[in-house]
Amino acid sequence: MLTSVLGAPGAGKSAVAGPLRDTLPTHVVLDWDAFMTPASTLAGREVKRSPTTWPAYRRLVRAAVDAVVPAPLVLLGVGTPDELADWPIDAWILLDCEDGQRRRRLASRLQACELEDAVSDAARYRALGLPVVDSTGRTPEAVAVELARH
Repeated sequence: MLTSVLGAPGAGKSAVAGPLRDTLPTHVVLDWDAFMTPASTLAGREVKRSPTTWPAYRRLVRAAVDAVVPAPLVLLGVGTPDELADWPIDAWILLDCEDGQRRRRLASRLQACELEDAVSDAARYRALGLPVVDSTGRTPEAVAVELARH
């Protein structure tokens, strides 16, 4: 069983990864961002800010997924159902938060244009009509418990 938890930057995906592992001890929890630093080192540039590296990075994450499946897996990431159409995903959940909270969470990490891109991504993801878990004003532990119920 592969569940994809989609979320725009600032939704809380990385923050919930550890608590989700504690909540679902029989599952592998894989944060899409887990390989960012070593992949950036290999690529010789920052993957997050280099769109030309994204297809190769997606293949890297897919290789990790394929190595884990058929074990129960929760993938925390940014790939949409259209972008990951050929992946063996059984269920989708949108992890979201109020845009003001997203801006506060990301203000120290992103430039203004990147912050607005994150807000735009969130709006695009909301339009997909996926089941939603809202992380606004909630602890990662509380969010993990709700995600585990889906």
